[in-house]
Amino acid sequence: MNKNLNDYPLLELLDVKSLLQTYPIEKRNEAIGEIFDAIAKKLFNEYHIKKGDSTYDFLEIEFYYFDKGHKDYITYPRTIGKGNWFFHNSGMDLSFESWSEKGFEKTSEAGENFFGGILIRSLVKDDRTATIGPLKCCWKLFDSFCAFERRVNELPVIERKPVETKHDIYRTVRYIRYDKDKAAKDYGVKNFDSYKEHLDLPYRYFIKCPVLIELKNAPYKKEIQYRAQPWKTGSKEVKVP
Repeated sequence: MNKNLNDYPLLELLDVKSLLQTYPIEKRNEAIGEIFDAIAKKLFNEYHIKKGDSTYDFLEIEFYYFDKGHKDYITYPRTIGKGNWFFHNSGMDLSFESWSEKGFEKTSEAGENFFGGILIRSLVKDDRTATIGPLKCCWKLFDSFCAFERRVNELPVIERKPVETKHDIYRTVRYIRYDKDKAAKDYGVKNFDSYKEHLDLPYRYFIKCPVLIELKNAPYKKEIQYRAQPWKTGSKEVKVP
């Protein structure tokens, strides 16, 4: 690797397949973690989402990437360019450069497929109001826009912050519920071990914003409970270096 990942523009970091080719093969899995760390630091500290007059800072994100050397089968297949929004049953991703032989269908064969992206789990609007959960984030950002013409500022765009922040960023395992029988059916019995192995990797990133801390410490009230909060994954959090 001839260049520090922190020196790459964000859009280049979203081409995971190309970046991996700059690493020795024996350091491939380590490289994926380093790439995810670099993207997370940029999203939390250097970028936000702009929609109209409001800004949305990232609170929680999850990484998903599948190829023949990193068989994270839970990843939604796609063929899409890097930096595009990608919508699916769980919410929306900021997509990596991706290609899948079967398009958007589930696949149990790695082949030459490479696809993935970053699930937007939680956001905070104008440093005040939190939107917690991936589907709610999707609905908040794409709640309504004109069906007959393009109007300026109706759609969300990721842009640089005017002033960079310096958040402490943490990672833990992703919040994924799975059914062993369903996973074996969807991805093949022979692939289940790989499927389960990748569920245990620390691909969920978050910052300890006060709104998340409040949820962690809140007494039980249905309207404020967040079942998927990062402290409930059962895995110890690690600070991103």
